[in-house]
Amino acid sequence: MNGYFAAALAVLIWAAYPVATRAGVTGSFTAQELVTLRFGIGALLFLPYLLVHFRAITREAWLRGVPLTLFQGAGMGALVIFGLQFAPANHQAALGPGVCSTWVALLAFLVFARRPSPRIMIGATLCAIGVFALTSWGAGKHNQAVLGGDAMFLAASALGALYVLQLRSWGVSAMQAAAIVTVYSGVIVVPWHLWSASEPLWRVAPVELLWQTLWQGVLIGCVALIAFNQAITRLGPERSSAMIALVPVLSAVLGFIFLREVPSTGEVAAILAISAGVSVSASLPRQPGLDQSCDEASGLRGVAARIARF
Repeated sequence: MNGYFAAALAVLIWAAYPVATRAGVTGSFTAQELVTLRFGIGALLFLPYLLVHFRAITREAWLRGVPLTLFQGAGMGALVIFGLQFAPANHQAALGPGVCSTWVALLAFLVFARRPSPRIMIGATLCAIGVFALTSWGAGKHNQAVLGGDAMFLAASALGALYVLQLRSWGVSAMQAAAIVTVYSGVIVVPWHLWSASEPLWRVAPVELLWQTLWQGVLIGCVALIAFNQAITRLGPERSSAMIALVPVLSAVLGFIFLREVPSTGEVAAILAISAGVSVSASLPRQPGLDQSCDEASGLRGVAARIARF
């Protein structure tokens, strides 16, 4: 698969995912049902992969997957999907994958004392300005629901950043990590749904159920991950990560087309600022000893995304 095609495919899926999910939670599905589809179907798809590679994964790696399931598994996925009940799809794309590289740089500095380069600081500043403008729009409209959704997106993005920083020392490949986290998440959310759901999933029209199964379990859970893995292999983490800057803008366009979510001038400016910040941060040239780990982590964020989306 061509590297640019693979990256473009991953970006398109990540940009469309909040639009598809927003349509689901404001339509026929509950947020809990979409979380179940996201990880229940994803777990079924990844289970054969884990069985094949079972002996290659150490006991320690299996155990470390338990807390990391919170970071990039059920915890992050639930925050994103529940948040989309309250806030527009373009907010999720901007505050999710859009600011994760900023979270990575900030947490790397606070937790691991890795000093960010001037370019990463410029990118983080642009992202911070965009985040402030976007959340201020919700506050200015006195819409507490939107602010609550934005807070969930920021929390999910922070969890994704923690996952990226931990992934480097986990001792497994990005694909193995995603498989472990997805299967563990499925073990959590499927029994939770069966125990607490008030209505069966098959009450929804078959076409809608198939559509959300495709988006939640197949495209965002597997296809985007594999595509971005290919992009990183062929293009490198820096170029691949730079393409994530397209996600917020493309998602805003798709939200306008399919959901009729019309962003205000302030929202457009905020989304563009965040996209510019991601582009600046991810385009950091590799320098020995200078933020190499942060740079790699920023690129690996997309590998770990499942998702989420982001």
